[in-house]
Amino acid sequence: MTEVTESKIRENFARNLSFYRKAANKTQLELANELNYSDKSISKWERGEGLPDLEVTVRIAGILGVSVGDLIADKVKRRVLITRNKALITGLSVGTVWLVAAILFFLFQLVLPNISSWLVFMYAIPASAIVAIVFSGIWWKKIHVLLSVSLLIWSAGLCVCLSYRNPAIFTIFIVAAVLELLALLAFFIKK
Repeated sequence: MTEVTESKIRENFARNLSFYRKAANKTQLELANELNYSDKSISKWERGEGLPDLEVTVRIAGILGVSVGDLIADKVKRRVLITRNKALITGLSVGTVWLVAAILFFLFQLVLPNISSWLVFMYAIPASAIVAIVFSGIWWKKIHVLLSVSLLIWSAGLCVCLSYRNPAIFTIFIVAAVLELLALLAFFIKK
């Protein structure tokens, strides 16, 4: 049986903390804020210059979605697959929106060939943005949420313009600009 020393635990913890933190798309500062610690403490732990107490270690494991054993293990479980799976699930969900749009387009072409059925693809853009907002809010960073919200705002405005053939409808983009400004302000206030 291998002898476990404090220096070996520090070395393993440093490597694993850095790996799992990055796999969770968190900066040292973000993790530190969630723990009510300074980012200098996180940096110190990742350099192997110390260890947090057990209570903090348990909280770190919970935040990163791993066990305490994972944080001190000799080998890192390859959680990169989890990050890839999150991206794959997000992509498949957005792709499903486009599949539904393609099916609707086909059905409209069969049943109502005289309508502008291509608009279903335009409406797929804000629907995709809504799906992206949901998954960004769950898994990704706040900037991804902001980008998804911006896509929703502008694509919804475009859909309104394309759906109503009235020259005055272009003023909808003034509303979109105000909404975009509010989204930016909310992003920077939360940050």
